[in-house]
Amino acid sequence: MATSDVSAAPGPPRDLDELHDYLRAAVQLELSVIPPYLCGLYSLRPGGLNGETALILRSIVTEEMLHLTLAANTLMAVGGGPPRLTDPHRLPRYPALLATEEGLPPEQQFLVHLLPFSPPALDTYLKIENPEHPHDHALLRAVATHEPSALHAAKLGFPTVGAFYAAIETGLRDLTASLGPDRVFTGDERLQILPEHYYAGGGRVRVVRTLDDALAALSEIVEQGEGDVGTIYDDDGDIAHFFRFMEIRFGRRYRPGDPPDAPSGEPFTVDYDAVYPMRPDPRTADYGSADLRALSDRCNRTWSALLRRLDRAFAGTNPDVKGQDMIRAVALMLDLRDHASDLMRVPLEDGTHAGPTFEYVEAEDDEEELP
Repeated sequence: MATSDVSAAPGPPRDLDELHDYLRAAVQLELSVIPPYLCGLYSLRPGGLNGETALILRSIVTEEMLHLTLAANTLMAVGGGPPRLTDPHRLPRYPALLATEEGLPPEQQFLVHLLPFSPPALDTYLKIENPEHPHDHALLRAVATHEPSALHAAKLGFPTVGAFYAAIETGLRDLTASLGPDRVFTGDERLQILPEHYYAGGGRVRVVRTLDDALAALSEIVEQGEGDVGTIYDDDGDIAHFFRFMEIRFGRRYRPGDPPDAPSGEPFTVDYDAVYPMRPDPRTADYGSADLRALSDRCNRTWSALLRRLDRAFAGTNPDVKGQDMIRAVALMLDLRDHASDLMRVPLEDGTHAGPTFEYVEAEDDEEELP
């Protein structure tokens, strides 16, 4: 397998193996931002004044699931095979390291933590989605793994998520021009997640068969996520994730024509006190009581079953079964919400509350399986 020279400047993938590495990293990137956003969402106390904030966070999470699926369809279209979200070398682990440059001291590195909804959590969300390409807002270079892997090389040095995807788009164009589309788009079409398989909202799945399909899928990911520093709305008229987080920062909705730093729409309440004070970066092993560890295990089993169900859906070739797997994945997201909410209500000895740890656990013998 070709790997990037980690000492070289970042650039587009240079061959098909490297393209597959980049796209696998893109799938992992989209997966890895979901737990931090979910912690913010689940920590909002029910019945409080954060209804608009909850709507924004929920919409962003559903779109991140769409982005994961679009990246997976692109990977499978170019012969990379189905992604494996349960790959032990790529599983999300928190805190996840985001750093700008090689050799930065620890105090200057950007770590993504599992946090309750709070100003520091919102700062993290804005850094992840920031479209400006400043030197201190970096793309994940070693997210979710603390060991060397293709992910490190794929992300090394890219300043933003958008810059990373731009490199993938350039690589797709270059490789298609040099090798020909028949040598690039070699994937089994039966692996594609179809629009009728996807029921999570947040947009529509694109089937990827050609260069134009792939570029459209990747463009949708970037437009819905970062957007552009001078353009609040994407091509569909929706507000990009960065600016939805900015709406929370200002407590006010954008109107068409607003400058990026001054939304003038309807104000809404953002109440940082109506939040369960979840312990940052919780771990099941740190919970003192057997009952609390059991609650955490239940939440982790649901998260892990969700990842396995998505793996099944991506790897399947029977369209009916793929559809059932995606439906079950949506149901598991609802179960995850309920189990995480149970954890959030449990106070701990230090004054914080428990929270979901998003640790992967292997399947149990009695785990439900579809035929």
